[in-house]
Amino acid sequence: MSVEVQGERNIKQRLKAEMVEYAIISAYLLVCFSTMLLYQNAMLSKGGLSILPLSMAVIKALLLGKFILIGRAVGVGTRMQPKILLHRILWKSLAFLVLLIVFTGIEELVVGLVHGHSVAQIVAEVTSNPMLKKIASSVLMLLVLIPLIAFEEIDRALGEGSLRRMLFGHSESE
Repeated sequence: MSVEVQGERNIKQRLKAEMVEYAIISAYLLVCFSTMLLYQNAMLSKGGLSILPLSMAVIKALLLGKFILIGRAVGVGTRMQPKILLHRILWKSLAFLVLLIVFTGIEELVVGLVHGHSVAQIVAEVTSNPMLKKIASSVLMLLVLIPLIAFEEIDRALGEGSLRRMLFGHSESE
């Protein structure tokens, strides 16, 4: 087999693995966001989910899923590696939270500019949200990230693919 064909196959395998990982992360985020929407609607006695918030949850899950993959690609949270697994999970979760906050801010800026708003208008709109709402959103996002990062870190500590095999009975490479 030529080196070119083998390199092409490796790229295809890597792309497939990344797409599967993206789909899993996005699906996890969608379940979390949809659950939050359902809870919010139940608490406000709206009785059910409307299509618009649910479609926004899909878009947000896909977007944040991509941001998480970008973060993994650039090694977010890997610069400092605490020896204790729990500390690694918390550190990396916080690092990803900061990344998602920054990327979400950039996203809001781009969307605002596309819709013809000035940077000053966008900043005014973002800063007009109550601080408690921003803190609550950040804490919820951190609670969503912790299990995602914990799964990854526990799998790494046990040996790549070990946790997946333990839970699902096979490895990703099969």
